[in-house]
Amino acid sequence: MAKLPSKVVAVYWTRWNSGIRLTQVPQSYNVLYLFAAGRSGGAGGIGWGTNDIAADIRTVRARGQRVMLSTGGAGQGIDFSSRSVSRRFVDSVVRINAELGGTLASPVIDGVDFNTFEAEATPNTAEYLWMFAELKRRFGQDFGITSPPAPWKAQDKAMIREALSRDLMAYAGPQFYDGAGLADPEYIIATTRDWVQNVAGGDASKIVVGFGMEDLENYSSIDQILTAWRAIEKEFPTIRGTFLWQHKTDSDRGWAFAKQVARLVLDNGIPEQPMRSTPPPSPTQPPRPVVKIGSAFFPLAGIDIARELNALVAYTDEAPTTSTNPYGCEVTVAGGKVIQINDRQVGESATGTPVPEGGFVLSGHGEARTWLLANAEAGAAVEGITVTPAPS
Repeated sequence: MAKLPSKVVAVYWTRWNSGIRLTQVPQSYNVLYLFAAGRSGGAGGIGWGTNDIAADIRTVRARGQRVMLSTGGAGQGIDFSSRSVSRRFVDSVVRINAELGGTLASPVIDGVDFNTFEAEATPNTAEYLWMFAELKRRFGQDFGITSPPAPWKAQDKAMIREALSRDLMAYAGPQFYDGAGLADPEYIIATTRDWVQNVAGGDASKIVVGFGMEDLENYSSIDQILTAWRAIEKEFPTIRGTFLWQHKTDSDRGWAFAKQVARLVLDNGIPEQPMRSTPPPSPTQPPRPVVKIGSAFFPLAGIDIARELNALVAYTDEAPTTSTNPYGCEVTVAGGKVIQINDRQVGESATGTPVPEGGFVLSGHGEARTWLLANAEAGAAVEGITVTPAPS
């Protein structure tokens, strides 16, 4: 079993629209969610049902698409109140995989998408973490675990934050549809930023953005989707990807999402992490300077210049304060060591960070902000920038 793609373009294949076969879904969708396995049997049990798509699953997997079994959703939430309920769920996944022609050693599903907590239900974190770990134990560590939570729910964020921090989930996919204001690109952009920073710990590769494209209120048009996605990817180039609810709505529009959005996601693939080592010299350009904190490196965009998206800039005492907007982290350096860390985005302070005499301030936006927060601590040595003291 291979891991889920490093850049994801996914779609929910809904069983009630099975007239469009799984094999007819464009290959630009590299992850296909089978929607959905609902409650069946005792508490925690689920079943896929009778429609036979085993052959289609084999075909799409052979051409490189990943297949995820989506569970719950559409009024099919599950209260995992005890270990016996959780165990029955995991056993059901194993059974469905076998019914579709797979084994534990050679499964035909690449993972499970948990859509089992909805409305006001609070997920039982301990049981979800156990199920995630147990599914990986049975199927292998590359078995994918994902979830499409409501983007505003604190209880969902708490459970997913814990799962992501333990590497038990491949990614989370907050879904921006079917709710007041969820089609507003500005809301989508701001809320995705919150998920990256406060749920995924700054690691955008753990977040996939979910869109809906129906001719209904609180669903996005293709233009709204493109606007939101371009802004998100510009701020977070390592964002994992996007998904669409559902396949028929894209088919009805000539596969607009598959053609337009997928191209933006898949054609602009970049390394999964910010640069952490010195870049090789270019034969035509001098190597970019880098800043080193401890053993970690990040390229420096410049000194006393405007800070742009995902850039790391140094500000010297030519000015009393940095001249930046509040959407970044600023680290004060004096005597070659970190003396203060000011994550301005948390408090959105209106004024810049004071620059110490003879020292400087490192200011980072986006990925540079994430790098500073991960590596800067009081007393840490900073290398790569030399500030000449002004003559007395």
